[in-house]
Amino acid sequence: MTELSPDALIAPWLSERAPDSLWVIGRTLPPIVEDFRAHHACQVELLSPSDVANWTLATPDAALWAETLDTPEQLTALGVLRNRLIGNIFCLVSERISTEALFALGFRRGENCQVQDQVVLSFHYALATYNHTRAWNNPKFWANPENWNKYWW
Repeated sequence: MTELSPDALIAPWLSERAPDSLWVIGRTLPPIVEDFRAHHACQVELLSPSDVANWTLATPDAALWAETLDTPEQLTALGVLRNRLIGNIFCLVSERISTEALFALGFRRGENCQVQDQVVLSFHYALATYNHTRAWNNPKFWANPENWNKYWW
C-alpha cells in the first residue's frame, strides 16, 4: 500500500473549501498553498503557533497547520485555533499525539500520508458539521410539548 504525500491531501481540501482567507501555521508556505494562491483570490497569512492566540487578528475562513503536529504545546495551539471558530482546519499529526485528543476537539480523521521517513495522520475540522443533530434536541421533546406555540411566558 502506497502512502499519499501531504500535497495530495491538502490540494483537494483547499479546492473543496475554496477559502477567501487562509492562515498557514508553520515556518514556510507549502508549495501547494503558493499554487492555490496564484490561481484563486485567496488572502494567505503565515503565522507561528504562538500567533494564533493573538485575538486582534481577523478570523480567517480556513486554517492549515503546515508542519507535522507532534508536541503537546502544538496540540494546545491547535485547540486555541479551533476555539477561534475558524470554519475549516486541516492538520497532519504525528503518531506520538493521541488521536483521542483530536477527536475530543471535534476533529475527524482523514487518510495517512508519508512525510520523509514517517507516516502521519491527517485530521480535519469543519465547524458546520462537527456536532451532529440529535433527535432529542428540538422543541418536540421539551417539557410540556402540548403547550408549544400556544403560550408566551
